Amino acid sequence: MWIAHYASGLVAKPFVPRVPLSLLTLAGALPDVIFFLLQFFGIETFNLDASLLRRGCFPYSNDYPYSHSLLGMTVAGVALAALYRSTTNRLVAWKDLAAIVAASASHFLLEWPSHRADIKITPHDSNALGAGMFDHTVVTFFAECAIFLAGLWVYTAFAPMTTKAGYKTHRNRLPGIVLFLIGAQAHFSFGSAPTNETRWVHAPLFLGQVLASCWLLGKLES
Repeated sequence: MWIAHYASGLVAKPFVPRVPLSLLTLAGALPDVIFFLLQFFGIETFNLDASLLRRGCFPYSNDYPYSHSLLGMTVAGVALAALYRSTTNRLVAWKDLAAIVAASASHFLLEWPSHRADIKITPHDSNALGAGMFDHTVVTFFAECAIFLAGLWVYTAFAPMTTKAGYKTHRNRLPGIVLFLIGAQAHFSFGSAPTNETRWVHAPLFLGQVLASCWLLGKLES
């Protein structure tokens, strides 16, 4: 999935209001960030698959046993939580750390129905999972938008008012960010791959979009 991964951070925000929203949404997308970084070094691979180009969205057959296994996602969340705790000056509650780890691990629950069979429980598991919703572009688009908007509703409805200053004081910020993300999802679901160079073109574009999206979502609160 794509923008649906930000929903976990949005849902978590009312429960851990002191954790930055940008960090929580980054946690939800963290396995993708790690994958795009690892593929630069050849540790994991990002491959455009011609046989998938007409089957649906995300036409890639990837080898990402570390970033896209449940174990790897959980470890990544623990690492991000530890980094946050070590770099913030305020007291960090265990609930804050647990929310970061849970947001990262939730990536697996959304990948399972959407991906083709290429995610695993552990990196070296012999069984790959995935229900293949990516083969149905329209379903993918509306499912992702619905999950993202549901998460956004939880945040806007239940998070403390102090965590919503960004869009409360700038009336166009919320609809602008929503339109940007839905546009990103439309490109993900219906757009074509730019060139055949995945390692040095596609991956940086996807990585940049994820980081920019998390930064923008953080602007909802500040």
